[in-house]
Amino acid sequence: MMKNTIIVMIKAVLMAGGKGSRIRPLTLSRPKPMIPVANRPMIEYIVDRIKKSGCNDLVVTLSYLKNQIKSLLSEKYPEMNINYSVENSPLGTAGGVKKAAQHIKDTFFVLSGDVLVDVDLNKLLEFHQRKKALATVVLTPVDDPSHFGIAVLDEENQIIKFKEKPAASEVFSKIANTGTYIMEPEILDYIDTADKGEIDFSKDVFPPLIEKKAGIYGFIFEGYWNDVGRPKTYLQANYDVLHHKITPPPSGKPLKEGVGRLGQILVGEHVKIHENARLIGPLVIGDGCIIGKGAIVGRETVLGENVRLEENSTVKGSVIFSDSIIQNSSYLKDCIVDSNCRIERGSFIENGAVLGGSVRLGPHSRVGSERYISNSNVILPQSMVDSDYPIVT
Repeated sequence: MMKNTIIVMIKAVLMAGGKGSRIRPLTLSRPKPMIPVANRPMIEYIVDRIKKSGCNDLVVTLSYLKNQIKSLLSEKYPEMNINYSVENSPLGTAGGVKKAAQHIKDTFFVLSGDVLVDVDLNKLLEFHQRKKALATVVLTPVDDPSHFGIAVLDEENQIIKFKEKPAASEVFSKIANTGTYIMEPEILDYIDTADKGEIDFSKDVFPPLIEKKAGIYGFIFEGYWNDVGRPKTYLQANYDVLHHKITPPPSGKPLKEGVGRLGQILVGEHVKIHENARLIGPLVIGDGCIIGKGAIVGRETVLGENVRLEENSTVKGSVIFSDSIIQNSSYLKDCIVDSNCRIERGSFIENGAVLGGSVRLGPHSRVGSERYISNSNVILPQSMVDSDYPIVT
């Protein structure tokens, strides 16, 4: 019964218009929801969750590099009824939903295109209707609430106190806003977009409504949630998919364990692996990859399509996007390498480093921990990259 209610009445608004500035340079050539997680665009995990709930009507708010998202959704989800609301300039979470108001006539979900959350939307709807809420915020316990909104609930789960991104001295709760909501259309009346630029639910809309006790409730959720906003949380999202902490599982055919083959190793089509290469799962190897003699692919690694690891190269705990080359005797640990990069022989990339698309790293170079190199930069041989390299102009 509840599933049918969702199909008939409930729309989902998917916010996918942000520029993803905190995870640049990965977002210089793609919108953030299109960043691959275990070789699938992040947005697919969210849309699959929506579809699994029984919801078939989707409104997507777009702005930055919008055509990439449109193309993917039309190709992957032709059976869904998808409408788009395009923002010419950033409007914020609430402003973006307000602009899409023409598509909203009844109760609706709001989800973010860059937040992975395994919440059961049917249970969320049931809670929201039982409480007769104006809006229900999905909340989850966190260790460090400084990056999120935090809330205090009364005995009926109504939110009575809320603070967005508190300073250390302002922390009064470790129950955080996941950025996932269900709302009644009446909330649109409280979003005033006249000459106000960006308007956010958590900063501008919820606080006055909470003060008035207008019916803003909190749904406590203790399942999987990852706000994929920084390189560290992006890497963690890939690890979590490899460890089956979030669905769907990574794709590929399991490689039989044996000498030099340990753990779950999922392999795509037309992959060539030298018999003397060493693979330690969990890991994913995309279509068309070539892994050379003596190469080591360590646990929690994701290789995109057509990645080439040359002789005696080592990659551990890293995500290497498609069409990149790691030359012989290079060592990569817990880093991110975008598409079409060339890591030349004997180079070393430390944990947390991010290389943008089409970077060329000269032989015997070293990229320091948590440094980034933006797209198309060429790094000279034997360089020590201990500061960030900006966009080439």
